[in-house]
Amino acid sequence: MEKLIVPSQDYVRFIDKGEIVLCKSDSCYTWIHLVDGEELVICKSLTKLSLELHSTHFIRVNQSFLVNKGFIKLIDKKKKHIKLINNTQVPFTITLKELLRLLCQ
Repeated sequence: MEKLIVPSQDYVRFIDKGEIVLCKSDSCYTWIHLVDGEELVICKSLTKLSLELHSTHFIRVNQSFLVNKGFIKLIDKKKKHIKLINNTQVPFTITLKELLRLLCQ
């Protein structure tokens, strides 16, 4: 599995991309949520991070969230939310048809 390099002031961390549940944008920072519950912050936009991940395992579901499709538990069509295995609910703004197309790739 490919690794994502996450530098900080004191160290450089290598994370398996498969351990990333979701990434959330916060201005020019991005929060990375890992499967073990750990959260990391990097000084990189979600757009730049999504280019680094360049994987078919991640879906940009709205302007602020990038989710690992392997961790999707269910899609609430009425509320337009995706529920992940860690019970996080992420709103999606793309069409349901587009979301399902991306999930099947």
